[in-house]
Amino acid sequence: MAERIVTGLKQPLEFAGTSLKPSASAGIALYHGGNGTVGDLIVNADLALYLAKAEGRGSYQLFATTLRDKFEEKANLERELREAITSQAFAVHYQPQVSLQGGKVIGVEALVRWEMAGRNVSPGEFLPVAEKAGLMPALGRIVFAKAIATGAEWHRAGIDFGRLSLNVSAQELREADFAGHLLDLLKQEGLPTRLVALEIVETVMLDDENTGIGLTLKRLRKAGIRLELDDFGTGYASLAHISANEVDRLKIDRRFVRDIDKNPANTKIVKAIIELARGLGISIVAEGAETDVELSWLHDLGCPAVQGYGIAFPMPSTQAEAWLETHSTGAQRTEAIHVA
Repeated sequence: MAERIVTGLKQPLEFAGTSLKPSASAGIALYHGGNGTVGDLIVNADLALYLAKAEGRGSYQLFATTLRDKFEEKANLERELREAITSQAFAVHYQPQVSLQGGKVIGVEALVRWEMAGRNVSPGEFLPVAEKAGLMPALGRIVFAKAIATGAEWHRAGIDFGRLSLNVSAQELREADFAGHLLDLLKQEGLPTRLVALEIVETVMLDDENTGIGLTLKRLRKAGIRLELDDFGTGYASLAHISANEVDRLKIDRRFVRDIDKNPANTKIVKAIIELARGLGISIVAEGAETDVELSWLHDLGCPAVQGYGIAFPMPSTQAEAWLETHSTGAQRTEAIHVA
């Protein structure tokens, strides 16, 4: 019955000379007796509807008790996340990016970490919750403040870290005072804008045509902050956005780097992205290189820079500082990154 209803509502409608294409999702909950109430039944159906929408809309889902458990788990995580934001209970780790030609450090990416009740909560677990709850701007400002303070300390100490890359979401970029806040923070800490880069995903590039995001990015680039397109090849950005006037660096997504020696298609994709970037005058870095073989293949394909476990894991600031000091005092050699 649900399938018939959903299918029937998908039929195009003609109205005022325009063809409308409606769609619907359905959530279904069954009453089996017991102590449940009508209110409980409606809540369960609504949870099933939520799942149907989350999985692409235009479909239906049946309620199961595991669905309620997952909902309560997410609700608890959101509550704990709000408390963590209030207490700023987040750490920032740093993962180096190095040149494949000589091993020189060209940058570090700042990555948020959260330890809760003795458990390290994966960013893949809490960041989607933060985004859905509208908490990314608050979380991002905590990460920015800590990362920029660390970068400024390294800069004053004469430690060469290339550029500090900060991940930023569309939610943050839509904040009216985002650019002003970031520039004020850099000035306050004493970190030059030329040593900072913002990493955005491809969907943000599409978003900027209908919001103020494009103006914000232009203002920041004009101030000297670099712009990097993260996870390149996995989103929906038009090639019209990929130019040296819009982007300073492309980051090849890890899924194309993984097992590159065993997957001819990935080899062709990586090579094409490298040639595209070179032709457009945009720098490039490959993410997720974990093995000597992957590093060697990237080197042979002409990839100029890399980031991944094969170079270094994300590290707390003190450990990252020690790593940077070691690799900026004579360790800049090809052998250090296993591609000699």
